Amino acid sequence: MPSKKTNTFLFMLIGTVVNIVLLLFFIVFGFVLLSVLAAKVPGIADSLGILSILVLVLALVLSFLIYSRLLKWATKKYALEENLSPLFSSKKNRKRTEE
Repeated sequence: MPSKKTNTFLFMLIGTVVNIVLLLFFIVFGFVLLSVLAAKVPGIADSLGILSILVLVLALVLSFLIYSRLLKWATKKYALEENLSPLFSSKKNRKRTEE
């Protein structure tokens, strides 16, 4: 059975990949939506720069929100708190867990 540190490393690695995939999905979706909007609305070409920045910021926020909800759901569903080592702990707790 893998150790808690190995489980934590794998969980963080998979979580990072999921977060990047979500971010890329929302960026692509946003720019496709923006290009469709630019083709349909005649005077929007002047503000495409600002709208592109807005798409990037919204993609970042949405991916973070969905990632954090997925993280909470997975932690509850699979009882991950008992299978993962804490990422941050005080020096007192670190000494106790090493003993």
